[in-house]
Amino acid sequence: MVSARHRFLTTGAFDPLTDALADLIGRARPSVVLDVGCGEGRHTRSLASPAVLGVDVAKPAVTVAARSHPDGWYAVASTADLPLEDATVDAVLVVFGPVVPAELARVVRQDGVVVVAHPGPAHLAGLRTLVYTDARPHEVKPPLRSAAEWFTETESVAVRFPVVVHDGAVLDDLFAMTPYRWHAPPDIRERLSSAAASGFETSADVRVTTYRRTDRPVLSGTIQHAT
Repeated sequence: MVSARHRFLTTGAFDPLTDALADLIGRARPSVVLDVGCGEGRHTRSLASPAVLGVDVAKPAVTVAARSHPDGWYAVASTADLPLEDATVDAVLVVFGPVVPAELARVVRQDGVVVVAHPGPAHLAGLRTLVYTDARPHEVKPPLRSAAEWFTETESVAVRFPVVVHDGAVLDDLFAMTPYRWHAPPDIRERLSSAAASGFETSADVRVTTYRRTDRPVLSGTIQHAT
């Protein structure tokens, strides 16, 4: 999955999302920015800050990220146990990953921001139709909806752009980097090959929601999972 993600993102197909995230983080002018669930670091490397940090639970992903970004600081770590002291981060980025509200609240300074990218209703709808016979739109839920005591939503924007693939290997990589591969039918390879041969097109539909940290203190070690 890590290798497929790295190869696919290197094509630039998701650069509109990378650029949008970098812009939103850049508005906060952070001295320290943290990418939680950084993966192989494609989005992380675009962030402008004196200190760019990335964590991911997958060691292979962190290895690729660190080798590709010598100026960044990377660690293998869980989103529920970030290797940072309290109130040390100005901005956090989470892309298609889980959020642990209390742990984010612990590490983000007062008035700091959290930017979360999560699937919009039509995200990769064309790919879903190759996997599911009854593909349905994603249900959009605010990522930090259970953490109003710590975070205030300030902005939510939709980032949409076409994703066109003519190469079977590239479409295989797109498929492999998604969770759909766990639910794929036995003939998924044939479906992907046929789709690529005729010129596969789908859409990226990403909701990017920004939150500001409120001033309520959070004690170290207090963890609350989103529901």
